[in-house]
Amino acid sequence: MSNNTTRPDWGKLFASLLTEPGKLGEHYRLFHRYSLGNQAMAVFEMTIRGIPIGPISSFNGWKRLGRRVKKGEKAIALWMPVVKKDAIRKDDGTDEEVTKRFFIMKNNWFALAQTEPIDPENPGTVPIPETPTWDRELALKNLGITEVPFTEVDGNRQGFARPDRAEIAINPLAAMPWKTTFHEMAHCLLHSKQADVAFVDGGHINRSIEEAEAEAVAFLCCATLGLPGLEEARGYVQDWLGSPAQAEEFAKKSVARVFAAADKILKAGSKAGEGVDHE
Repeated sequence: MSNNTTRPDWGKLFASLLTEPGKLGEHYRLFHRYSLGNQAMAVFEMTIRGIPIGPISSFNGWKRLGRRVKKGEKAIALWMPVVKKDAIRKDDGTDEEVTKRFFIMKNNWFALAQTEPIDPENPGTVPIPETPTWDRELALKNLGITEVPFTEVDGNRQGFARPDRAEIAINPLAAMPWKTTFHEMAHCLLHSKQADVAFVDGGHINRSIEEAEAEAVAFLCCATLGLPGLEEARGYVQDWLGSPAQAEEFAKKSVARVFAAADKILKAGSKAGEGVDHE
């Protein structure tokens, strides 16, 4: 094929996605998981102080991630649980130890925008690799998808999509921003209210299937373009599907949707301006 690049066998790749071992990346567990109340408080405080909304962590937490708090930055206040043990004298004259748990407000946290790399030569962000056949910005433009700032407090989230608005956001600290880009693009193509989100038997897609579909699209795109992340994608899909029975059902009902979305994404970013072929 003159201008087209031969693509790998997607049928075999899709089968391997469900059967070969995978792993869940450590990047899903790097940050503390804050309560919804604390997340709301952090967003409110960042907003009134004019700090760009983004992931938060403690002083030492950022240090472990290779970042430091900028000089002069004031910490964000959140509720922090405190456990205190007291001895209570019982009627028989003996002491009984009781544990009390309460919350206090502490100024211990900082937003990403309040930090900087400890080593300027190693900023801690992963660049998106360039590929000879596919252009990210071209794909976004051709698909009508807009990239917006990442405004999530939870740094474990790699990105998010607003399918009905055709918007995606990628965490500046995402471990594999290229894979996350494919994943969020897939949500926009497959899971908006305007998209056909019903299975062939009329059953509607639940959250686990949506996540598995989006990651399966990312898996095929990464495999086709020779990008890393296949083992992590397998782990993500298998974790969301949860059981061999649901994986089998997924293989039957979602394969055509996944292939179509991956093909559309690859064509949209094709530098050759022509179709994307796969065997």
